[in-house]
Amino acid sequence: MKAALLIAPGKIEINEITPPQLGKDEVLIAPTLLGICGSDVSLFMGHRAPPSYPLLIGHEVVGKVIATGEDVKHLSVGQRVVVEPNYPCGVCSYCAAGRGNICPNKKSLGVTIPGCFAEQFAAPAEFVWAVSDEISDENAVTLEPLAVSLHALWQSGVQIGDTIAVIGCGATGLLLIQAAVSQGVRVFAHDKLESKIEMARKLGAQINQEADIQKLWKDEGVTTVFECAGATPTVELALNSVPRGGQVILVGLASSQANFTPLKFVREELRVSGSIIYNHPSDFARTIALVEKKVLSPKQIVTHTFPFGEINQALQLASTGKVGKVLLTMVG
Repeated sequence: MKAALLIAPGKIEINEITPPQLGKDEVLIAPTLLGICGSDVSLFMGHRAPPSYPLLIGHEVVGKVIATGEDVKHLSVGQRVVVEPNYPCGVCSYCAAGRGNICPNKKSLGVTIPGCFAEQFAAPAEFVWAVSDEISDENAVTLEPLAVSLHALWQSGVQIGDTIAVIGCGATGLLLIQAAVSQGVRVFAHDKLESKIEMARKLGAQINQEADIQKLWKDEGVTTVFECAGATPTVELALNSVPRGGQVILVGLASSQANFTPLKFVREELRVSGSIIYNHPSDFARTIALVEKKVLSPKQIVTHTFPFGEINQALQLASTGKVGKVLLTMVG
């Protein structure tokens, strides 16, 4: 079967590999549509090192079940499915406490284990979700990044009528904006790229790029700042600009040290916390329901679709950071 293998930083090859062997508790899936995530871009650009080369990348997918393991009872051949691509171990103290999202032993499809950018791939049935015809392929393939954004919003405690700020209007930030606006939350968006700001505006965010954001957010009653860009300067911007008594939720994956003044946090009783992926299985179930009921439509952030054979071009475009969600189609 054909698979997209990351051979080295900046180099993807579509090669023939042996189809995966199906475990008794797994399903074999033929992808229909694939999404390129920021983690795929980070691996492609060499900003993040895989366990080893070559690596079959990819984790955002909608497809059809083509085989099931002998112990799989809730899924059948021909069903249209999406995959929750992070697999906690289920036995550590974090998993026992219902916090599998921070399980130190979790496996991540296309990051720590072979991914889904192939004609076929296998996934544990526990993490495979059937989707109804009410959800289009474009909405289905973007369910996983939407779940990331919804988890951040839900665990923040933000309520209807609150005002928040979102720094970084990539996929995570844009989907967080859409979700927040749909739940009656007022949103201010901030990004250095006008193309991303325009997408945020269309999703219902308020924009005031020229303002002193520290003063603006204070005057407008911002209670929570979501940092979604994953860069040290934007982390510092969030920490320095959050209004008195507010909170900062770090969703982006900044990997270098950021500076802040502890005294400011104490005197202003500020809070800062991280948000990583989602809770299994509750968050995915809720996310699917919201899209099925037409409350949310994550496909609105999609701007480009490429044939699978043009994955190099798709990754190059995604790596510019100037576009929305980039998809790959396995059809045709």
